[in-house]
Amino acid sequence: MTPAGAEWASSPAGEVLLAHHVALLAIPAIIPAVVVVGVVLYIARKDRADEREERELIERAFEPEPEGNE
Repeated sequence: MTPAGAEWASSPAGEVLLAHHVALLAIPAIIPAVVVVGVVLYIARKDRADEREERELIERAFEPEPEGNE
């Protein structure tokens, strides 16, 4: 008598277990997900760079001019 869940142990020698078809169907969904994540990261990075440039421009506008540059 075999313990519960050990039925796979009695399979014929040389049998190869392949990936389940559900896993194969999920693979194409990975590519659009990676593209979406890439686009979101690109937009966030560009937005932060633009915000940094705007902040630097405002800071330079409010800096007092050095004496003697008239």
